[in-house]
Amino acid sequence: MPLNYALAVSGIAGGTLIPAYIALYLFPNLKSVPTKYLAALGVGLTFWFWTDTIGDATYLDVNAAAWPPSAFGGLFHVLVIFAFVLGIAALAIFDHFAVPTPASYKGVPNGVTSTSGVSAGSVTSSYVTGALFFVPVAVAAVMGIHGLGEGWDFAGVAAGVSGTTDIVSAFGGWNTVVSYPMHKFFEASIVSIVYAIYVERSAIAKKAQWHLPVLGLLFGLTSVIGSMVGYFVSLDTTFFYAFGVTSGIYAAIRLAGPLILNTKGSAGVVPSYLGAKTFLFVGIGFFLLYSAALLH
Repeated sequence: MPLNYALAVSGIAGGTLIPAYIALYLFPNLKSVPTKYLAALGVGLTFWFWTDTIGDATYLDVNAAAWPPSAFGGLFHVLVIFAFVLGIAALAIFDHFAVPTPASYKGVPNGVTSTSGVSAGSVTSSYVTGALFFVPVAVAAVMGIHGLGEGWDFAGVAAGVSGTTDIVSAFGGWNTVVSYPMHKFFEASIVSIVYAIYVERSAIAKKAQWHLPVLGLLFGLTSVIGSMVGYFVSLDTTFFYAFGVTSGIYAAIRLAGPLILNTKGSAGVVPSYLGAKTFLFVGIGFFLLYSAALLH
């Protein structure tokens, strides 16, 4: 007899949302931690997130060699690559709304702004925008799609393994029961750190109480939805991971800002304009080396 449906869904909901919200409210309140060290922590977390998730995406099926043609993964391979490209495109769209053009911050130099509204350059406290919220939204929303795959995979196991009547067995033992909420906490920490740097500590970003609840839903509700559907519907979740892993690229780029600028104290950062061409060339660079790997 499989694990009860309500227990399967509630297990994922609790194991995902509780640690996620702890992380989301933790880092914006660590006001004494210098921004550059907070960013460095986020970069380290992001590197492992990328390593872990690209593996779940089967490294975009890179082992299906491009030559001879019979070795190529066919339509599945093409769709996995397409999911990755869609992830990059989604991030470019979010970033466009966060920092549409250099003119969006007319009179506001790219760089460091203090939390008091006094600039490191010529930033004035009269320039306030809600657009910067889309920087952490981009990370949370795209990262959340990989969570859709995690919830889907768990529910598939819970529903399909005969004799799995307790949630510990469904997760694969106590080690996994402990590690799952830990890894959701640390993944959500990446979102939280990006929010702390670009919104909470920014002198020009609008803050709102609903920000963190929304980020938590973007990040974690997908896992719950995945478990609700995955209990009944079997699906190859590689595509979710291929899409979601791209959030690691964006998070690393944005978290590098305070390190490059050598941010002092707890100052926030005004994101530099990237534009569609930047994301295009990030993708080109990735697929150039990926193409070489396809010939292995």
